[in-house]
Amino acid sequence: MAGENQGRRKEQDRIVLVDNDPIVSEAIGELLRSKGYEVSTAHDGLEGLQIIRKLAPAYVLLNIILPKIDGSRVCWLVRQDPRLRNTLIIAFSDLSPEQIRRFPELSADAYVAKGPLSIVANNILSAIAYLNEKGGGSFEGGIFGYEGFRSRQLLGEMLFARRFYETLLRTLDCGVLQLDEEGRILMANVQACKILGKRESRLIAGKLHSFIPHPHRRLVEEALEGLGEDELLETRRVAVTLSGSRFCMRLSPVMDEAQFKGILVTLDPMQPDAITPQQ
Repeated sequence: MAGENQGRRKEQDRIVLVDNDPIVSEAIGELLRSKGYEVSTAHDGLEGLQIIRKLAPAYVLLNIILPKIDGSRVCWLVRQDPRLRNTLIIAFSDLSPEQIRRFPELSADAYVAKGPLSIVANNILSAIAYLNEKGGGSFEGGIFGYEGFRSRQLLGEMLFARRFYETLLRTLDCGVLQLDEEGRILMANVQACKILGKRESRLIAGKLHSFIPHPHRRLVEEALEGLGEDELLETRRVAVTLSGSRFCMRLSPVMDEAQFKGILVTLDPMQPDAITPQQ
């Protein structure tokens, strides 16, 4: 019985902190550990999601603007998981309240504004205390540190460009997926989900080739291998059969300042008499 109570206490004290600023992560992590919490950190949304799924923490302290998968999508994915949907989520961001409203998938239980670490630290502890008392799902009073808060204009412009790009990909008629540099799925539009026969929440964080049936799985895996190391950075093409239909899968490397950052995948229907594309 004592061991069971100790295990339950440990779960109640478990926090996953997801922030791409290593200085902030280290400082806030050390603060929370000094208060008796068990803290695990992640530096992008994909890593954060994987740790949350593995640990099932009591709290998630989540930045909104993150590499790979933004915080609002991480929040949505957590809420889609029956095992995790009641996890208490604290949005920790330097976005203004007006900018936060642009993320309709964000359903955090409390909101803490970024700022000087001494002030932020107290606000995070206040948010945790608030959630311990009120629980999740109640937003009245769950906002900390936004008095006189002003977001940077550049951040707002970046946010607009990012959301515009994502909206464009999601509304295309062909299947579109975004992968990270290791071939893990970060986004799948509606058409891609239909073609692969999976909900997006089931696809995200999985490796693309694992959702491709045999005998084409190995072809896709081979096409993904070394894509970012190809000096020509050419799009690779693979013919695959999915949901009983033939598709041309195009895998295009995505570069940022000469660094390989991921892969854009499109799925286009093939005519019955089309020539099989070469890798």
